[in-house]
Amino acid sequence: MLNLMTAFAVFLFVISLMAKTLFDKYGGVPMATRVARDFHERLMRRPHLRRYFLEIPIDRIIQHHIEYISYALGKPTQHYNIEDIRAQHKHCGVTGASFDLTRELFVACLEEESITEIDITHIMETLREVRSTIVTKGVER
Repeated sequence: MLNLMTAFAVFLFVISLMAKTLFDKYGGVPMATRVARDFHERLMRRPHLRRYFLEIPIDRIIQHHIEYISYALGKPTQHYNIEDIRAQHKHCGVTGASFDLTRELFVACLEEESITEIDITHIMETLREVRSTIVTKGVER
C-alpha cells in the first residue's frame, strides 16, 4: 500500500511540475520586472531602437515589457494576446532588423537571469510566432 501511495504522490508532483509555466518556474512577477527593466535599459542604449519608444511614458513602456515577457514565458493572460500585440505595434513601423536585435537583447537579459538554454529556445520559439505580427515595415501585406 505504501508503494502505491508513494507512486501516486510522485505522479501528482510530476503533474504539478508539468503544469508550471516558465513564468512560474523562474519567479513570476519579480523576475519579469527585473528582466523588463534590464531589457528597457538595453533598448534605450540603442538609438535606432529607442526611437520606437520616444513618445510613450516610461512606466507604460515598462508595463508593456513586463506583459510581453510574461507572455513569452507562458503566463496565461486575457489582457495580452495576438490581437493586443498587433494593435500595439501596428503603427510603429518595426523592421525585421530591429525585431531581431531586440530579440538578441532579450536573450542576453534571459541569460543574465540564469534561464536555461533549452528554456530560452522555447521562449524564442514563442517570439518567432509573433514576429510577423510585430514587424510591419518593409513587409508586403
